[in-house]
This record gives sequence, structure tokens and C-alpha cells, in this order.
Amino acid sequence: MLNFTKYVAGAAAAGVLFFSFGCAVQKRPEETQDIRRNTTNMTNRMDRNYERVGVNMRVADDVASSVAKLKTIDSATVVVTDSTAYVGVLFEKDYKGGVTNRIKTKVSRQVRKADPSVTRVFVSANPDFVSRIGDMARDIRNGRPIAGIRDSFMELVRRTFPTARQTLE
Repeated sequence: MLNFTKYVAGAAAAGVLFFSFGCAVQKRPEETQDIRRNTTNMTNRMDRNYERVGVNMRVADDVASSVAKLKTIDSATVVVTDSTAYVGVLFEKDYKGGVTNRIKTKVSRQVRKADPSVTRVFVSANPDFVSRIGDMARDIRNGRPIAGIRDSFMELVRRTFPTARQTLE
């Protein structure tokens, strides 16, 4: 009788396993490929709009000092991610203008001269950008983990330079 009970229990367990695997919803191969293709297309679209913000994010105080020596610029903050520099500038009090193409060119040249690893430079005198990049630079100098700053930095860059291909991940 004990063997019979074991046999019934084993058969019941096998039946449950058989039916649970046999009744699972199966996806057809073409459905799986469509999902993968849609995800890839979405990723490719995002990649075309934004490039990757590198893990190497640093404050470049020496570059900022070099930029601040330029005529009309009072101070600068520079944050570099991989080979891209983001520069926030404050103008001298007597300067009555904004960021012109000429100023952008001068700043870009000065940044590349001070740090040859930089290949792209974004310059802004937008007060919000200058304030926030200054706060982030201070946080980085004080040892705050880059991972905690990266998301807000990426959002700041997206808002400040919406038409440029930004470096985001």
C-alpha cells in the first residue's frame, strides 16, 4: 500500500509539471524578432539624438583658469566628460553682450590649447547653466560620487544645448 501511495504521489507531481510546462504561452519566433527589432530601432533613434556621456567626468580647474584669462571673461567653470568640455562663463561687468560665435571660438581654442584631449567644446553664459555647473563642479571637488551627479548633469546639458548632439548615457 505504501508503494502504491508513492506511485500516485509521483504520478501527480509529474502530471503537474507536464501540464504547467505544456500550458505555458509560447511566443512565435517572429513575435520575438519584432520585439527585438523595435527595441533596437528605439535604441538607434535615441543614439542618433544623443551620444554617450562618458564615465570619465572631471572638473578642469586649470582649463577654467586659462579660459578666465581671455578678454571679456571674468570667470569660467569647465567640466569635461571623456573628450567633451562644457564651459560656463561669466563676463566682466563692463561687457554688454552675450556669447557670440567669436567668443565661442576663442573659448574653444583656449580649452583645446589647455587640454589637448578635448575635441568638442560647448560654451554657455546662461545664468542657470553657469550656477548649476558651478554647483556640480563643487560637488565633484568635494568627493561626491559622479554617479549621483551624472543624471542631473545630462538633463542640464540637454536643456542648455538642445540642438547639439549631446553626450548622454
